[in-house]
Amino acid sequence: MATTTTIQSPAGNRTLAAFRYYNFRLYFFGQLVSTSGTWMQTVAQGWLVFSLTQSEIWLGIVACMAGLPALFLSPFAGVIVERSPRHHILIFTQVIQMMLAFILAWLTFTNTVQVWHIVALSFLLGTTNAIDAPARQALVVDMVGRQDLSSGISLTSVMYNASRVFGPSAAGIALVQFGPAWCFLLNGLSFLAVIVSLLAMHIEHETRIAGNAAPLTQLKEGLSFARHHLTIAPLLLLATVGAIFGFNVWTLLPSYADKVLNSPKEGYAALSTANGIGAVVAAILITSVGARFGRGRVVTVMAIVAAIGTFALSRMTTVPLALVFTIMAGFSLIMQFVTMNTLIQSEVPDEFRGRVLSLYTLTFFGVAPFGALALGFIAEAIGTPNALTLCAILSGSLSAIILARSPKLRQLA
Repeated sequence: MATTTTIQSPAGNRTLAAFRYYNFRLYFFGQLVSTSGTWMQTVAQGWLVFSLTQSEIWLGIVACMAGLPALFLSPFAGVIVERSPRHHILIFTQVIQMMLAFILAWLTFTNTVQVWHIVALSFLLGTTNAIDAPARQALVVDMVGRQDLSSGISLTSVMYNASRVFGPSAAGIALVQFGPAWCFLLNGLSFLAVIVSLLAMHIEHETRIAGNAAPLTQLKEGLSFARHHLTIAPLLLLATVGAIFGFNVWTLLPSYADKVLNSPKEGYAALSTANGIGAVVAAILITSVGARFGRGRVVTVMAIVAAIGTFALSRMTTVPLALVFTIMAGFSLIMQFVTMNTLIQSEVPDEFRGRVLSLYTLTFFGVAPFGALALGFIAEAIGTPNALTLCAILSGSLSAIILARSPKLRQLA
């Protein structure tokens, strides 16, 4: 890993620069296979839950149980990430997640799966994700150094969102032809790729801040740093709003595809793929767009565009038009969140990196699932389209308030 701590200007970063590093290349292709499998399972699991229950509430419960552990563990996970070798943490979490996928596959193959099994497995998966997510994000700087950090983050997003195309597309085929159990089995096998890549890595100068302070003291220091930082604090608030009212929209896609589009399998898989296509395009363009218009402006515009796309999607009743606005929402959400991730990692010093990133991942894995649970109850009461409309209005309004009160964030280059 490069030892320099200088970050180049956004315009000087090249999107593909991180591929110069052997460790990053291993990580990129191993994770591409593994996350594609994870998206296969996500799509198949959503379909399975809805087919077992015919209830939006259960979709929300499963999502909520996946996030409940992160609500309590994520802040402490940041301390663990700063004290332990990150790629060793990832090997452990990936092995556990592989075992959970195989268990779900076995239950489904034997026709013994019940919704409470999925809830329990989601809870265990969420427990590992609470540690896995900040470790993955912090590992990027260990692999490429701060001088190529923007490239590493952008390429990681390209990889993650490319899997959102490959995984749902493969899941659509497997669901129609073979059933959900094969999606779960293939996901379990896909973890072998990332485990092998992590075992093959040689990170000589991993950035760790062990320190002598007690873990609880370190936790309080990290919370205080984030709360008082002029740009990190509003970025974390925006991430929370986007995670609750933006990404939670996808929790209702199985219901939307079934009840509104009348296409529970093919329509659901197509929507998931369209979302991934928009996300991949955003991840590819993120560096050039940020350099041209300024990353603060990108965050500002995309937060509003995402709300508009979600609102339009909620009013659609045909698959082709729904796909158009799904691409729009997926593009804007990923453009916003990858830019926010880059800004946070650029602003935070190494001694607070793990703790601040754990707060960032907390918005996805800890706070957002409770929004998914509430959204499930709301959709059950007023219908899925109206619930999506409500999400769009709240997302756009709250984001606009945060941005209006954060002039320094809007001006970031």
